[in-house]
Amino acid sequence: MKNNASLLILLLNVIGRHRQDVVTAFVLPITSSSRSTTSTTSLSVNKEASSTTSSYSPSASFDTFQATEIDASNTPPNLQTILTSLKELKSGSDLRGTYAAHANSGGTIANISHLIKQVKGEGNGAALTPFASHCFGVAFARWLLQHEGDNDASNHKHGTNALTICIGRDPRIHGERLADAFARGAESVDGVTKPVRVLYTGVTTTPSMYEFCRAGKCDAAIIITASHLPEDKNGIKFFSGSGGLDKEDIDELIVLAQEEATEWYNTGIMPPSSGNAGVLCSELVNFLPYYKETLKQAIGREVDPNPNPAKPLSNLNIVVNPGNGSGSFFSDLLRELGANVAGSLHLTPDGTFPDTIGVPNPEKKAMVEETMRACEDCNADIGVMFDTDADRSGFVLPRSIDANGVCSSYEPLNKNRLIALLSVIFSSSAPGATVVTDSTTSEGLNTFLEKKLGLKHFRYLRGYANVINKAKELQGSEMAIETSGHCALRENGWIDDGTFTAVKIIALLANSKGKGSLLDLISELEEMPFDEEFRVKATDGSLETTTAVFESVSKSLKEKCNVEDQWTLDEDNLEGVRVRLSSGGFFMIRQSLHDPV
Repeated sequence: MKNNASLLILLLNVIGRHRQDVVTAFVLPITSSSRSTTSTTSLSVNKEASSTTSSYSPSASFDTFQATEIDASNTPPNLQTILTSLKELKSGSDLRGTYAAHANSGGTIANISHLIKQVKGEGNGAALTPFASHCFGVAFARWLLQHEGDNDASNHKHGTNALTICIGRDPRIHGERLADAFARGAESVDGVTKPVRVLYTGVTTTPSMYEFCRAGKCDAAIIITASHLPEDKNGIKFFSGSGGLDKEDIDELIVLAQEEATEWYNTGIMPPSSGNAGVLCSELVNFLPYYKETLKQAIGREVDPNPNPAKPLSNLNIVVNPGNGSGSFFSDLLRELGANVAGSLHLTPDGTFPDTIGVPNPEKKAMVEETMRACEDCNADIGVMFDTDADRSGFVLPRSIDANGVCSSYEPLNKNRLIALLSVIFSSSAPGATVVTDSTTSEGLNTFLEKKLGLKHFRYLRGYANVINKAKELQGSEMAIETSGHCALRENGWIDDGTFTAVKIIALLANSKGKGSLLDLISELEEMPFDEEFRVKATDGSLETTTAVFESVSKSLKEKCNVEDQWTLDEDNLEGVRVRLSSGGFFMIRQSLHDPV
């Protein structure tokens, strides 16, 4: 324990001495002899462009932080393992875990408990099993029936008096088995006057599921996805007619899922599932073409002037790189609107992610670099990248365009740059509007938004649900966006949608064609030479230990700001500790939201 605390002190000391063009973040591994399992709680630090040299010597002792695990209830151990695992799947307003398969039928609840222990014992965190998916299917159906009237679900077209839940998934192979288990669980709920019907739409995007709800195609929806996490991970995101569920809603679902698990434990058997043979539900549907059409209409509205309404993108050459994920349909959409997409790559959804970049993530260096190469090969006007479930996007743009339209020197448009360019759009369409971002945005972005564009910038907690909910609260807000690329707009119902973000950027490009690079529009954004984030895992399975270490380090950092001339504590910061540097940069330390894989 003491050695790990020393590691943290050493790393913070390195931050103080680090060269001025580096941003660092890390998560501390903490070990304890009291437990042999591992967890993914984490502690992270961000640093941007420090020009100061300082030593660090926190005075607090770390010897008192010890992880404990005490169960004072009379719950049988196997059941307690299952109930705890269901709770540990919570990841903000989603569920996430390592997929773990078990027998389709004939197994016992004890088998589930042993499987959960095995996954956790191997250091893979919470196990997401078909049994867990079944329990959450029951929980979601019951929750919806209990909250009937709270949500804006109406005019559903599937059944005159039924609660309809639509299930979609990303391309991960095990998504279908989890979908089947969830569907069976949901349809097992006796709604009495309102039966539960499940529709399965197959591979689709996360934002499309909310669109299906608000369009009246279903009352509620889920998508089975783990986004950019490794292919052995999976998860569940929930939607009602009012939008995505909040953290408090997930807490309610967990209680209902635990009740269902307890009932199965008392019977001693597992609910049946179809394995990988398909999804047993009321109806198989294909709603994705409807969503595709809404995006096409949005582009048509955005492009102005539009001399060719049927082909508004006929003057653009676009590379689309969905990385074999759910966003593959976007290439067809652009082609139908007249764009040349011949240089696009990885367009076939494939849950094994066989190509060079692995699981797609627009922040991943390999994905950015291969998209730049593809753009160079075909002289593309822009490259568009999506993560696995297409709720995030990133872009590649040429820095230079000569008089003959030849593009060169491609650069990524992501993080602070993406926020800045989208804000340029709103500086014209909604002057003085508020832009809500996560806590890790740069000092230069704040200056650009407020001083150059005349917008209001509200920096809030990391986590797309946090940012979106804050934007909903603030009068005059138009955009909620994280540096990761999660972006939600008022005009799109505050759903984080990578494809809609692409609609805005591509329409801006179409409107600006022949006027230089889009990067020229953010030329006054002061950028740091380099930024970086490091994560270090906690290994004792204790959130309490991580929190205690974090609080001690935070206290020492604040004390350091009182004596270090070149450090200024950011009093407006709402997450962790953020320190402004005399160089114009910053560094910050914060607790991570998710598994730092």
